[in-house]
Amino acid sequence: MRKYFALLFLILAMLACNLSNPNAGGAPTSPTLEPTTVIYVVIEPTATPTIAVTNTPAPTATAELPPEIMLHKNSNCRRGPSEYYVIVDQIARDKDGVPVSLPVVGQNEGGTWWQVINATGQECWIFGENAQPNSDFSNLPIKEGPALPDTPGNFFVTNQVCQPGPKKNEITFSWTVGANTDGFHIYRNGSRIIELKAGRLNYKDINAPLEVNLTYELEAFNKNGTSIKVIQIIPACK
Repeated sequence: MRKYFALLFLILAMLACNLSNPNAGGAPTSPTLEPTTVIYVVIEPTATPTIAVTNTPAPTATAELPPEIMLHKNSNCRRGPSEYYVIVDQIARDKDGVPVSLPVVGQNEGGTWWQVINATGQECWIFGENAQPNSDFSNLPIKEGPALPDTPGNFFVTNQVCQPGPKKNEITFSWTVGANTDGFHIYRNGSRIIELKAGRLNYKDINAPLEVNLTYELEAFNKNGTSIKVIQIIPACK
């Protein structure tokens, strides 16, 4: 019985030795896995470059030309914007072959006359068709000329003495005066025959021609110019 216990003990001892040595023969064991080192790569965010904002310069405004006109014909420069104003200067269209340019400071209503400054620094008016503007004059100030005399009223023939035998023809006129009047001019068939003061409101033409139709014109005047003419037509004295 003791032999069986000894033998059993020996067998158990041998089995114990085999279990304690993993490299001992027998079935292969699974390899031991080494722990894996994990490397974390930290990516720093790349800073976005700041784009500098450049202010775009505003477009430079084109410098406007000073308003001028260039004459293309010889011109009268008048005290106001119409042919009823007196002439204050006569300006040739060129000087030594160079066209004359004049600075412009105003225009009339409708833009048919230009107010300019002549060579002596005086302001006067040029008829628009006599010159070429160098730019758009729509923004020029609108101006008026000084006061002209009012047109005379009630211009009538009050008496006529027609005597062909003795060759006598006398015609008498009367009229009324308006504002801004310094005097009157009377014309017969286009020629001025007399100048009268503002207080004179009648006239007798004692030397009226015979055998021709006669046209009489009366205008008021002042230092700035004249009024519109009023007319009387007289049949021929035969």
